Amino acid sequence: MDKEWRIEIPGFGILRVAPKLLDELASFRQLKNNQPESGGVLIGKHLNSGGAMVIDNFTPPQPTDKQGRCLYFRSEAHNKLVNQVWKESGGHSTYVGLWHTHPELRPNHSPTDLKDWRNALGKSRYEGNRLFFFIIGLSHICCWMGEKNLFKSKINLIGEYEIGN
Repeated sequence: MDKEWRIEIPGFGILRVAPKLLDELASFRQLKNNQPESGGVLIGKHLNSGGAMVIDNFTPPQPTDKQGRCLYFRSEAHNKLVNQVWKESGGHSTYVGLWHTHPELRPNHSPTDLKDWRNALGKSRYEGNRLFFFIIGLSHICCWMGEKNLFKSKINLIGEYEIGN
């Protein structure tokens, strides 16, 4: 993939996803029956121009994660990696969301995913009031945006990227 994924978000601006990141995430697709779900954290930068945010990095699965065919639990090791990237970037690269895989063509979230995302929105420390959630399927990457709200967080599908385009 050599083209950036751009998602126009009303009231926010343009979310840009780096082509290299798309390639790296696509490499974790569960194309074989014995491949477990994988996941991690999305890392990006808030921008002043050229878009509202770029997501250009991630944490890969860690040895301490729990993985199964239709099961994935992130370990605390991801937090240490994100803090390291944040320090090395001088505070420019930061936690902007979560990613994981599903063994389906066009992925959809499960009730467990929604619970995890709502927990992230409510309890994680991050800039702003939005987090992004990617699920990497066999043929598509889908992106949901979660908005932290005082009463109830909102999570909506905002984009779909066909892998290989």
